[in-house]
Amino acid sequence: MGAIIYFLWSIIALVQTFMAYGTAYRFTKKGGDNGFALFGWMIIFSLAAIIPGLGIWLWVKNKDE
Repeated sequence: MGAIIYFLWSIIALVQTFMAYGTAYRFTKKGGDNGFALFGWMIIFSLAAIIPGLGIWLWVKNKDE
């Protein structure tokens, strides 16, 4: 049972990591439009991708802005 939960968590985290790049890119376009700002936002949103559902929620919340 633990292996199934770990497998599902890892798939969700992977999907959220890809979504984190789009969210980080949108946040970078709002402020400092450079690679350093993108790198910083990518670290923050990649850490948020570890928590199941948080990365998806952030992506949906900031998608239309």
